[in-house]
Amino acid sequence: MKPLLKTLAAALLLAAPSFTQAEMTLAELRDPQLVRTFSEIPVQEGGRIKPLQTLAKYRLLRFHGTSTVRFENPETQKKDKLSATEWLLVTWFKPELSKKLPLFRVDNSDAVSEIGGSAKARFDKYSYDELLPFRSALMEKADEYRQLDAKARTPVQRMIADLGINFLDFEMIVTHWDMFRAPFGPNSKTVPEELTKTLAGSTRIATLVPAVFKYVEAHPESAAPMSNPWMMDFMKGALGGMMSGNEELSLRIFPSPAGTVEKWHGPGWIVMEGLRTREASPADLKWLTAYEDIFLARDDAAKFKTAVTDFAGKVKDAADARGEAGTVALEASYLRTDYFYNALLYFGGGLLLVMLSWAVPGGRWEKWTLWGVWAAVLAGIGYSTVGIVIRCIIMQRGPISTLYETMLFIALTGALFGVAAEYFTKRRVGLLIAAIAGFAGLMLSFRFETNDAGDTLVQLQAVLMTNFWLATHVPMINAGYAACMVASITSTLYLLMSLFPRMADADLRLLTRMSYGFLCAGLFLSLVGTILGGIWANDSWGRFWGWDPKENGALMIVLMALITLHARMGGYIRDIGLHACNLVLGAITAFSWFGTNQLGVGLHAYGFTDGVWGWLRGYWALQGAFLLVALYLRLRGRKAAKASAE
Repeated sequence: MKPLLKTLAAALLLAAPSFTQAEMTLAELRDPQLVRTFSEIPVQEGGRIKPLQTLAKYRLLRFHGTSTVRFENPETQKKDKLSATEWLLVTWFKPELSKKLPLFRVDNSDAVSEIGGSAKARFDKYSYDELLPFRSALMEKADEYRQLDAKARTPVQRMIADLGINFLDFEMIVTHWDMFRAPFGPNSKTVPEELTKTLAGSTRIATLVPAVFKYVEAHPESAAPMSNPWMMDFMKGALGGMMSGNEELSLRIFPSPAGTVEKWHGPGWIVMEGLRTREASPADLKWLTAYEDIFLARDDAAKFKTAVTDFAGKVKDAADARGEAGTVALEASYLRTDYFYNALLYFGGGLLLVMLSWAVPGGRWEKWTLWGVWAAVLAGIGYSTVGIVIRCIIMQRGPISTLYETMLFIALTGALFGVAAEYFTKRRVGLLIAAIAGFAGLMLSFRFETNDAGDTLVQLQAVLMTNFWLATHVPMINAGYAACMVASITSTLYLLMSLFPRMADADLRLLTRMSYGFLCAGLFLSLVGTILGGIWANDSWGRFWGWDPKENGALMIVLMALITLHARMGGYIRDIGLHACNLVLGAITAFSWFGTNQLGVGLHAYGFTDGVWGWLRGYWALQGAFLLVALYLRLRGRKAAKASAE
């Protein structure tokens, strides 16, 4: 955050924003055509051109934990739900309603108690109005806790630090139109007479902004917001126009002229930059006027829709002239369809149906449920495949470049491995594995997306800027992860089924063969992927191997797979030993997949993700419990063999 933005953020700590109720009804604001037009307006954020819907989704996800808001509709007196774009429009144009919505997710009620509030349930959601009386305490403690290292914060300190940021960001969103509504806020009477005369009664932004810049150029001392109330409010309006104290995440909705700088401009940026340079370009003033037309039409639904449509058309035309709006409509469609959520539902349905087919064996019912399982699993695979392909088209790169994308790819690959196994065995075990792999992988991806609450379609890391290796090494090593995790899942099923003495030996032998096959596939894919990664590293960094944590994790997978296969071939382990080793392989794979990123060292460390260690420890504990099951089965087998010999 630049120094000027730090000053303004500090100013926001001193005074809460004021709101003015718009006259459009909620139903008019939620008109489907209007919402769709808004959702497809191109914006630039984080160095990428995206639809406004994407920005709305991840802002809401960060505040709320989901991309929809449930609330009591004051117009219908019924429970209702807002989509992300609808929520953004309500926050912009009906702020009095927005601040009453149960928006802020609080995962630890002690955080509310610490700032002086009355906590509800341990995990609950709070509105802006409910937290507003404790704003000063929240900001003071949030600022204090943000000075601490993220890894050293307690859960309550982490919750307060995040809540403080979210609270400020919401205030910036809710005051987004203040620079058009009341550019000098309640301090308009303190505006210098010289500036007032220059304005000559005009309140249009295209007249006001250059007049302020001209006045500041003649009176540099007026640019100090802490000593000039009217300038303080003017800058606060500009910060609301940016919608974020982080300049990279600010709203940039005005494309620059074709052939000029890469960065787009936005209403807040124009003011902030103009206060520094003391000027605004005619193109920027033209954009501000078009944007202001939307605000001025807010009390008439028909005029409002026309103004929005006209503005959206201008932005799209300008973006097309720069060659930057090619996939915005596709991305908006991708968000509306929500491919991975649909895939999750189908995999979950397939999982339930395959268990149901075992509960009622024989007859027509079993046949129909089996067909249902096939349909559900294939639908899940279809949705996942299309979703991944669309992401590749949008970003013009291979399917994997982030930790989130590994989850999508591994979920799909694991499901494909299960379907392939079912095709050859026709015993429904493969379908069960496919449903488990797809469902578990996508559940993990949703949990990660909620926790991270950031745009998942991101620009490539510098280390990934080679499409050839991105399309070879990365999918290969992740396919190896998938095969190893499926081997671990298969072995877990074997151990569970072995606890029941009446389980057919043929089914257990089938699971052993399947886990052995997945183990071999995991070894091959991981080994080839690791070698390809070394070649890439030599090409990018000038060395084949550097004992990087991620490299070591891949090596550990290969070594564990080799140890297991050699032990099996040498007769040192039998069926239960094979499955126990696969559980260890699963634990190692989870560490290489997630744990190495948490260490914060090495060229493959793409950032610390809060909460991952807890999930990893939980998974390792579960694997440890199944290792105890394997030990019990081994001892039971020895006892049975001894009794038989006697």
